[in-house]
Amino acid sequence: MKKITLAICTALASAGASADTILGFDATAGVWKPSYSGDLNNVLNGDYLKEDNNTFLQAALEHPIPLVPNILVAHSQIESEFDGINSSLDLSHTDATLYYEILDNWVNLDLGLTARNFDGSLEVMGFGNEPVTLDFAGTLPMVYGMARFDLPFTGWSIIAQGNGIEYDGDKITDLTAKIRWDFVPALDFAVEAGYRAMSIDAPELDELEPNLEIKGPYLGLSLHL
Repeated sequence: MKKITLAICTALASAGASADTILGFDATAGVWKPSYSGDLNNVLNGDYLKEDNNTFLQAALEHPIPLVPNILVAHSQIESEFDGINSSLDLSHTDATLYYEILDNWVNLDLGLTARNFDGSLEVMGFGNEPVTLDFAGTLPMVYGMARFDLPFTGWSIIAQGNGIEYDGDKITDLTAKIRWDFVPALDFAVEAGYRAMSIDAPELDELEPNLEIKGPYLGLSLHL
């Protein structure tokens, strides 16, 4: 009986390890509180945007199939209002990224390409309390990269992650530096804290023509399956 039980436990452990090797899922949700600087449409000063909390979600699916890229999907809510002006800004966007794992040990390196879709706008109350809306919508290709350094036997990691593109007069960079702590290794729960800085100089993408720096700290909770 003991031998049978031991065999079953060994088989289950082996199956679990194989499943993790075959397919991996990582999801992160958190809050980002950025400050703003710059201008919009060469008219409104971004310094007067309120420092509100914004949410972000990120999910990645990895597999061992050669030549087939892994998939990462992310969404960032970026919404704020101006102090003293009846107007609001929305720079929310969704990313779809295809990437490859170049390194996968205590040093991890991912490289790929992102399609970032903006679906935002600036709404300003004009004369007669009629809203005037300037759209900021479109999809941009961006280079993606992520480097992660695991500190052995500690549960701590240092991570740098970012996207960037410069094309036809538009330049967007989005960089994040963070520290991750796997505080429940057995359940693959982790907490992340870091700093995200996004620069948008896109006079050609749409009519909003933003020239903004958006940066600040964030806190997230991550789960790996």
